[in-house]
Amino acid sequence: MMQFKNRMLCAAIGLVFSAMACKKTVHSSLFPDGDKPAPLTGTSVVNGPGSATITYSLPGDNSILYVKAAYEIRKGVPREARSSYYSNSVVVDGFGDTLEHEVKLYVVNRSDLSSDVVTVKVKPLTPPLLSVYRSLKVTPDFGGANIQFVNAMKADVVIVTITADSTGKLGTANSRYTAADSGSYSVRGYDSTKRAFGFYVKDTYGNYTDTMYTTFSPLYEKFLDKSKFQEVDLPTDVGYDWGLVMPNLWDGIIKGGLIGGFFHTQAKPFPMWFTFDLGVKVRLSRITLWQRQDPPEDWIYNQNNPKVFEIYGCSDAFPNADGSWGDWTMLVHHEVTKPSGLPMGSVTQADIDAAAEGEQMAVGLDKPAVRYIRVKVLQTYTNSATNIAEMSFWGQP
Repeated sequence: MMQFKNRMLCAAIGLVFSAMACKKTVHSSLFPDGDKPAPLTGTSVVNGPGSATITYSLPGDNSILYVKAAYEIRKGVPREARSSYYSNSVVVDGFGDTLEHEVKLYVVNRSDLSSDVVTVKVKPLTPPLLSVYRSLKVTPDFGGANIQFVNAMKADVVIVTITADSTGKLGTANSRYTAADSGSYSVRGYDSTKRAFGFYVKDTYGNYTDTMYTTFSPLYEKFLDKSKFQEVDLPTDVGYDWGLVMPNLWDGIIKGGLIGGFFHTQAKPFPMWFTFDLGVKVRLSRITLWQRQDPPEDWIYNQNNPKVFEIYGCSDAFPNADGSWGDWTMLVHHEVTKPSGLPMGSVTQADIDAAAEGEQMAVGLDKPAVRYIRVKVLQTYTNSATNIAEMSFWGQP
């Protein structure tokens, strides 16, 4: 009898749990029967560069969740901004012009109900991409064009250069991404034949400026013949060690691995410097320096590779024989940047690729023609000597 009662009790408990398991749980709003909220009042607008700040008064309603602003940054391109219940303003941005735009404002409550719309009109000030575009100064440069810009708002923009390819078809030649407040850079790789260049600016919102066109002949440049390079030994210069002599800098071996093919200075206090002759007086346009990099996981951005250095030029028939600096002009100050930002000893493929391309440095158009080069190493990565695999020069003899 007792066993029968136990079986009946278990069956009853099972039915209860079964019913509970089958019951559907419905989650409802905390404010299920709320009315739609009242609209905003007291709106005012302060226009900014490519944007506007709209202030307002919220209705006295503790069910309000946020304020929504719906608008188009240009025809057919919608955008939305939101501001929480704890703020009395919302920023609308992304405009690429100074035209008048309508912004529709809604109060949204916790029941996801929207108020009646309140429409305001904004008229943004000059957006950053237009300011950058209007600041562009383009001049002929060695093998291409030099572009200077001002970006006072430090906005994320892209300066795009277009020119014709070998078939005469216009296409993108360079895209320069920047958020710097100003800058100067060069687009190269062209001969001295007259050609048309175009320049425009775009931003992260998909806005584009008009294209500015100009036509000119890039300045002539050539790759300097390394067979004319010669070592110069001045009294204050650092010497070499391990039999890895200075002419290894122009032997054409980029890897600079364990078998040699790179220049290894003596261990001396920094700064240290060395000097060589290009064999011809030339107005330099650019210089590339390669680190010792084979195997890359052991050497690039590490060991004796230069981290901060300067390159000087001398235009006299021969520099001061006592090794002093009176005749030298700084051409380049350069600090090596590791793409990955990882600590020494850890490298990525991006680091390896960047090291293989070399440290590429432009020489300003205001620099004099030179024949002699002096490299001053201010800092390496770890040690008191310097390794450099190769150096190449371009310019106008």
